[in-house]
Amino acid sequence: MKLMKCRYARSVPGLFVSALLAAASVNAAESREPNPGYGEDSGNNVIRTEYGDCLHTGDWTPDKANIVGCDGVTLDYTIEVLEGAPTGLLAAVTIPAASLFAFDSAELNAEGKNAIEEYRKQLRPELSEAYAGIIIGHTDSTGNAEYNMGLSKRRAQAVADYLVSTGVDVNKLRVAGRGKNDPIASNETEEGRALNRRVDIIVVAEPRALDTIRFPSVALFPRRSAEITEQGSAVLERNLEESRELLSRAAYIEVVGHTDDVGDDSYNQELSEQRAKAVRDYLVNAGVDASKIVTVGAGESMPVASNTTEEGRAENRRVDVLVLGRVK
Repeated sequence: MKLMKCRYARSVPGLFVSALLAAASVNAAESREPNPGYGEDSGNNVIRTEYGDCLHTGDWTPDKANIVGCDGVTLDYTIEVLEGAPTGLLAAVTIPAASLFAFDSAELNAEGKNAIEEYRKQLRPELSEAYAGIIIGHTDSTGNAEYNMGLSKRRAQAVADYLVSTGVDVNKLRVAGRGKNDPIASNETEEGRALNRRVDIIVVAEPRALDTIRFPSVALFPRRSAEITEQGSAVLERNLEESRELLSRAAYIEVVGHTDDVGDDSYNQELSEQRAKAVRDYLVNAGVDASKIVTVGAGESMPVASNTTEEGRAENRRVDVLVLGRVK
């Protein structure tokens, strides 16, 4: 995978194209190490007063002001851009809707289940071994656009439900409905419309197969919060403006929240989900097509660095925006 840490915006073909270096003031360090001069809770997190200030102990002195977010201490952060690597492996099959469903129906019939199994033999790795299986429903352009959007998602969900019934982990599956938005043939002929009525199953062996823009949580959120700060909005806006073309051409966008392993597992999972949804909502409000975005909370399950150091934990607290281009 190609990893870039850039101080200036630059053009990078085929992926998000902006990187930003800035200083961020955050609320407090999330750390296991003792913090001399500061009051701490049982997890070695710095305690804040009711006014939002970091709690000093009796032996605090200005030379001990080294906690990010306390007493004016700030952190430099870098937005990382990672280009998808072919070695991450992508496999895809397209199943005609006529092989799966009766006309205008989202109920998977016996023939449809057999069709899924036949197409499934072409997918490697098997879904149980992959990072994710992306299931996208499509329709032709006939009829009401809103109805088509709903039908396409119901059909994708029906395929996902069947796969779960065969033992696939539901947490590995992502479901999206694109309605008439992504035709692969002309809707002017019956043959073309039949091709456009389909369900795509895309297997992603590893996240690194997808283009990624990686935001450190500190760049977007206050500590232990999923509310994007004013500065975080500016960071997102800068990167969004540089990547609109890629986003408009994407077949699928996945926003994944991550935490370090400090604290309660269920709390970390919930926080990661909330932060992913906050970034998703920002993108949608900025004009990115909501039907192609799925959010995932990974909690502490996918570290990119060691959780035994503060630097490593800071890397692990992040939101990744994964982008899948057109699979041919």
